[in-house]
Amino acid sequence: MKPTRELEPHVMTDILFDPIVSLFYSTIKLFSEMGLNVIVDTVITNDKWFNGFYDLLSDYPILFMGVHCSKEELTRREQSRRDRAIGLAHSQFDYIYAYDEYDLEVNTEELSSADCAAKILDYIHSEQEFSAFKKLSRRD
Repeated sequence: MKPTRELEPHVMTDILFDPIVSLFYSTIKLFSEMGLNVIVDTVITNDKWFNGFYDLLSDYPILFMGVHCSKEELTRREQSRRDRAIGLAHSQFDYIYAYDEYDLEVNTEELSSADCAAKILDYIHSEQEFSAFKKLSRRD
């Protein structure tokens, strides 16, 4: 099958990805309602998706984490994996790291995976309140 016309990228996002993202967020909410702890490793790349996530889950206990490394390290990791579009992480960098508050931050360039995991577990076991996500507001 050969397309008869080319779609603008936002049209494909509106038709395909927005419903998938909405279902993903709803599944997180469902699992939380069932009393399950959920680890969500995600990149929220636009305001519409952030607002959907925020509207659906802002009343839930969310440990809002920043996982950081430099643009240079992101580029090196993309190149070494060979299954990533080179430059994607760099192009998303400023949006991804636009949040000014997290409950916890780890730097994967400075800490090993095991050290990051230990830091996360220490935070969870400290019984500190998860409050950063609740302090965020809708993006317009």
